[in-house]
Amino acid sequence: MGGKLFNRGRIDRDRYLDIEADIRTYLDRYLGSDRYRIPRYYGDKPDFGDLDVIVCLDPGDNWQQIRQTIVNDLGIVEVKAAGSVFSTLYRDFQVDYFTAPSPYFESTYNYLSFNDLGNLIGKICRRFNLKYGERGLSYVYRYHNGNFQKEIELTQDFAVICRLLELDYGKWQAGFANITEIFEWTIACPYFSIAPYIDRSTSLERRVKERSTIQSFLDYLDRHQITKKYQYLDNRDDYLPWIAANFPTANLLDRIAAATAAAERSELVKAKFNGEIIMKLLPHLAGKELGHFIVNFKQQFTNFEEFIIVTELHEIERNILEFARSDRETSSKYN
Repeated sequence: MGGKLFNRGRIDRDRYLDIEADIRTYLDRYLGSDRYRIPRYYGDKPDFGDLDVIVCLDPGDNWQQIRQTIVNDLGIVEVKAAGSVFSTLYRDFQVDYFTAPSPYFESTYNYLSFNDLGNLIGKICRRFNLKYGERGLSYVYRYHNGNFQKEIELTQDFAVICRLLELDYGKWQAGFANITEIFEWTIACPYFSIAPYIDRSTSLERRVKERSTIQSFLDYLDRHQITKKYQYLDNRDDYLPWIAANFPTANLLDRIAAATAAAERSELVKAKFNGEIIMKLLPHLAGKELGHFIVNFKQQFTNFEEFIIVTELHEIERNILEFARSDRETSSKYN
């Protein structure tokens, strides 16, 4: 959250470490040291805007109850919930709690460690149709220019991710003494390119405004005249065999084939049954009434999708008209 939610500003390193020690002592006792993580930060970080805590949630855990216990035990008065983040003011300092399901607990911790390093790694991954985030590394499969998109998980193991990108996992494990080491580590990746930092997307421009680390990285690139540009293939799909070979247990090609089949079925269903077709047959149907009609029509089939796929369009249209006539709730409006 950047520490701005309660307008308390940043605090120096010594005070932060004292507050962090307090939080750790409490959470060790309440949750246990294996149920939470505080993302790592570089060694000489001088000040902090907030303290982030990742809480592991297992099936059946009651996050609302856990939150309330934390508030009660720590005597917290000011809290704010924004999306998936639960923010508190403890000792006049912002402490943010994030939750992660157990399969993604460590990968979330890794992604959020060392300021915006996860975001910098994600930029490298994007050119391979890969996404790096809190759930680890995924292949982003796009069908028909992105009309259908599916993220196929490959791994949550950060060591494996570093091996793929030829990043120094040992150095990451040991930690970074300063922000410069983080930047140097990122740029040392053979696949790093300054291209996305020159032709900036809207999302990157937003990150620059929100995250000082990204601006510092841009300044570093400029100051050190970094011109490194990895020559990516023109077609990102051409990287698929390489990625599949690196993650044989992910069965990536089979899962893409299944996703393609699902996308094709979905397109066929949409082509044969949609609001435009219904409105041509029942011109007075629109808005909420159209949506209500569609829901009711679908409910008469055990497998609606299969019916649409195997039935000719003229027969589907006949079924629509017959249903409109027989539907007591809608017949007076549409016939």
